[in-house]
Amino acid sequence: MKTVNRYLSWGILVFAFVIVFFHRLAIGSVEDLLTRDMHLDYLQIANLTAMTFYGYALMQLPVGIMVDTIGVRKICTYGMALTAIGSVLFGLTHVLYLSYFARLLVGIGTAVIIVSIMKLQATLFPKNMYSTLSGFTSLFGNFGAFFATIPLTYVAIHYGWRETFVTLGIITAILAVAIHFLVQDSEHQSSKINIKEGLKFVLTNKKNYPDFFVMVFFVGSLTAVLGLWGSGYLKNVYHISQEKAAYYLSFITYGFIIGAPIVGKLSDWLGGTIKKILVVASGGYLLIWIYIVMIQKSQPPIGQWPVIYFFMGIFIICHILVFSNVKDINPIKYTGIAISLVNIGEFVGSGLISLAMGYLIKKLSETGMILEEVYKSAVILVLVAALLSFISVLMMHDKQSYK
Repeated sequence: MKTVNRYLSWGILVFAFVIVFFHRLAIGSVEDLLTRDMHLDYLQIANLTAMTFYGYALMQLPVGIMVDTIGVRKICTYGMALTAIGSVLFGLTHVLYLSYFARLLVGIGTAVIIVSIMKLQATLFPKNMYSTLSGFTSLFGNFGAFFATIPLTYVAIHYGWRETFVTLGIITAILAVAIHFLVQDSEHQSSKINIKEGLKFVLTNKKNYPDFFVMVFFVGSLTAVLGLWGSGYLKNVYHISQEKAAYYLSFITYGFIIGAPIVGKLSDWLGGTIKKILVVASGGYLLIWIYIVMIQKSQPPIGQWPVIYFFMGIFIICHILVFSNVKDINPIKYTGIAISLVNIGEFVGSGLISLAMGYLIKKLSETGMILEEVYKSAVILVLVAALLSFISVLMMHDKQSYK
C-alpha cells in the first residue's frame, strides 16, 4: 500500500475516533436537559449512559474477529452507519426504552473504530511508530472529548439537545460514506487466520488480563466522572451552573490533548518502555484521589479543580500504552482480537462504575442526606477504582515481542 493511502486511511479513522469520543461522553454535558425533558431519576440517567458502554463492550470480541478477517473498511462503514441511526433515534424519541435502545446502537456502532485503528497501525506502519501513532490517535480523538464538554453544553442549551443529536447523527452518516470510499484495508491476508485458535490463544494468555483490569479501573473510573457524574458532583457540591461545571471538566480533555502525543513519543524514545510510565501515571492518579477524598474530605477548593483535572487527564491518557503492550504480548495476526479483549475493560468499567455511583447516589438521597454530602460520599468509589488500577499496573508483564 502506498504511503499516502495508509495515512489517508489512518486519518479518516482518527476523525471517526473524534466522533466516537463525542458520542461516548455527550450524555454528561446534557444531563440536566435530559433529566428535565424525560423526567429521569439518578438510576435511569446512569442506565442511559451505561447502555453505550454495554453496547461497546458487547461488540469488542466480535469486532476483533472481524478486523482480523473481513477488514476495517467494511466494519467501520457499517459501524458508523449504525451510530448515525442511534444518534438520530435518540434525538427524536420521547420513549425511555427507545432511548436506551438508541444509546445501545451508538455503543455497538462506535465499538469498531479504536480496534480498527490499532490494527492498521500494527500492519501498515513500521513497528517503531506504533506508540507514537497511538499517541496521536489519542490526541486527535480527545478533541472529541473536549467538544463534548463546553461546546456541546453551549449548543445543547441554546439550540436544543434533540436537534444536537440529530445533527450529530447526520454528520456520522456522512463519515460512514467517506470510510466506504476512501479507507483501504491492509494488504495482509489476515482472513486466513484460524478464528477458534486465535480466540483460544488470546483468552488463555494470562498476560492480557492485567492490561484488561487497567482499562476497567484506570480508564473506566475517569470516564464515569467525565462522561456523567463529574458534572453532577461539581454542580451539587459547589452550587455552580451546568456551563461552569463543563468548564472545569474540560481541563481533563486539555490534559488528554497535551499528554497524548508526548506519552507515545516518550515510550518510543525509551525503547518501548511501557510499564514504568504506567506505574507513574496510575500512582499519580491514585495520589490525586487520596488528596481529594481523604485530605480535602471530597471538597477541595474549587479553584484547584482546573489543575486537578488537567493532571488527571495527563495521567489517564497514558492508558494508550496498554495497547502497545497488548501488541507485544500477542502474535501480530491476533492483534485485533487481543486489543478488542483488553478494550472491553474500559467500557465494562465505565458502565459498572457509572451505574454503581448512580445506585449509591439514589440510595443515599432516599435517606434524606443533602445532595452535597451524597455526591461527596459517592466519589469514594472512584478512589477505590484508582487503587485497583494501580495494583493492576503493578501486575502487568514486561513486553515480549511476537511476530
